[in-house]
Amino acid sequence: MQKLFTLNRKVVQTGAIAAMLVLVFALAIGPVGAQDNDGSPGRTISVSGTGEVFGQPDIAYINLGVDQADADVSTAIESANSTLASIVAALTDAGVDVNDIQTNNFNVYPEDRYDPRSGQPTGERIYHVMLSVSATVRDITKVGEVIQAGLNAGANSVNGLSFGIADVKALEAEARKQAVADARDRAGQLADAFGVSVGAPVAISETQSGGVVFPQFDRAMGGGGFGAVASAAPEINPGQLSVSVTVDVTFGIE
Repeated sequence: MQKLFTLNRKVVQTGAIAAMLVLVFALAIGPVGAQDNDGSPGRTISVSGTGEVFGQPDIAYINLGVDQADADVSTAIESANSTLASIVAALTDAGVDVNDIQTNNFNVYPEDRYDPRSGQPTGERIYHVMLSVSATVRDITKVGEVIQAGLNAGANSVNGLSFGIADVKALEAEARKQAVADARDRAGQLADAFGVSVGAPVAISETQSGGVVFPQFDRAMGGGGFGAVASAAPEINPGQLSVSVTVDVTFGIE
């Protein structure tokens, strides 16, 4: 009987020690998960920092094609196909890699003719066939030459010209450094205004933009074309492109 009592007393002591350990552990981790009454993390500063750098474009994108019209849709398609083949050949002769030329539009639509005096339909219908390609020019000193070659080959629409930077990693890295420094500076100003100290960052996110400028050159003509071979290449000024990075940072407050 005495042995049984001793065993039970040891069990009770062991249980009491385990309960105390659980309580101590709960008290130790309690503050880590502490939140404000509204359920959001307390004592933080959230800011956005931006950085922007500029670079020279080293790549260009051209969109040009042909618009053919005929009363017979098959004839219009054949004519457009033949002209587009000549355009592609002219682009490659001007130094554009064939793998950098891609058909990006094929459109067929009817046009009903109307009497200009009465405004009534004449019963005549013609079909327009539009075919165009996008070309990537990796030597921007040849952009004007490439456009001229396309026009001379029969292109009667130039729908867009844009520039880009093939590799923006170095520019993004510099813009990112500026954005981080800007975020720290903004957080420091806010902390000083409220009489607190900035702690370590607890959340960071980033967005990027730039590296491509959208079409600057836009000229389109339908039906009859330009009427003559282009005698001179258009003047092209690529300018500069910007690359920007924005970081959203939440800092703790010490």
